Amino acid sequence: MSIFETFRTALESLASNKLRTILTMLGVIIGVGSVVTLLSIGNGVSGFIGSRIRGIGTDLLTIQPDNRVNNARLTNADLIVLENPLEVPGALRVVGSVSNNARVSAGTNVRNTQVNGTNPEFFILRNILIDFGDPFAQEDLDLRVRKAVLGPSIAEALFGNVQGALGQTILINSAPFQVVGITEKKGGFGPGGNPDDTVYVPLTVAQEKLFVFRGTGLRSVSTIYVQMNDPKESDKVIEDINNALRRQHKLVVGQADDFRVNNQAELADTLNSVVSALTAFLGAIGAISLVVGGIGIMNIMLVSVTERTREIGVRKAIGAKRGSILMQFLTEALTVSAMAGLLGLLMGIGISALVGRVQSTLTPVVDPRALMISFGFSVMVGVVFGLYPAWRASKLQPVEALRYE
Repeated sequence: MSIFETFRTALESLASNKLRTILTMLGVIIGVGSVVTLLSIGNGVSGFIGSRIRGIGTDLLTIQPDNRVNNARLTNADLIVLENPLEVPGALRVVGSVSNNARVSAGTNVRNTQVNGTNPEFFILRNILIDFGDPFAQEDLDLRVRKAVLGPSIAEALFGNVQGALGQTILINSAPFQVVGITEKKGGFGPGGNPDDTVYVPLTVAQEKLFVFRGTGLRSVSTIYVQMNDPKESDKVIEDINNALRRQHKLVVGQADDFRVNNQAELADTLNSVVSALTAFLGAIGAISLVVGGIGIMNIMLVSVTERTREIGVRKAIGAKRGSILMQFLTEALTVSAMAGLLGLLMGIGISALVGRVQSTLTPVVDPRALMISFGFSVMVGVVFGLYPAWRASKLQPVEALRYE
């Protein structure tokens, strides 16, 4: 029997029991669809994290007080030390930030949100663009001018629309500030919280008017951002920062640092590793469904062999070889798994597209390699779980098969 004849016979056999064939395929369809969907979402999450990290910059170091150490804090004096090129020659920019939640109001609209006191270079360092108006200037820090730049989310919450906020007055903890700029929509990720829901004010005003009673004291900063000239020299820059701050804080040999230096690039690598491991784990869970589907194929093929025992006996009696019988039943198993695999691919692609439409911040990425691996695995399941029933059918003796009722 030719391969085409074998395939035609397999299709006829499967078509004669449509409902049973569909139910058999269902396990493989769900398994393949699950693997494709989960891997696509994992790729989308990885891409989302990567884009956010790149948006912030992989050349960025963040320095914060180590809360495990009593009375740990960072101050303006630390900023001055780190800005000294003799202390940290690899630093391109050093920016201080003092942030805390505060009550922000405009008329009857009130929000508790993050207020960040910083300087104009912060917007450059964090790649935050101004959509309307202008950021405050260094002169505003020197003169303690009460100006504010709003993220688009907080601007809309307070004034109903983004542009309507420009030039208006807001109250931050009862202190009036004039809105001079609105940032572009960016989305929240990384150090510093969500920029879309943040109010930015001059650092000096925040230290002296808003957060005077912070536990770390007057003139303290929550975070120091250091932008490096060359990210490849991050180890040397971190070493220089550690040495400079230890001297500034008068820490003796053997005494633990009262600050933490975090490398944004290392954070990106860590997050991507976690996402990759999670994606592989979820893909493995989806693969279990494929194995369950394969068991279903074996079960149905064994039933089919039992039902068609007399047919097998007749074929053997008129000269059909063992290989021909084995190939026929193996082809049926492969046909079921291959058709189910293709339908599973369509299901996975469809669900991934649906997730992308429902969740606008995350775009699942369908990797062609994932499609090929999933389909290949479904075909392999058909071979593995269809081999035993096919072998059993080929071993039947013609006389015994003909006697079977």
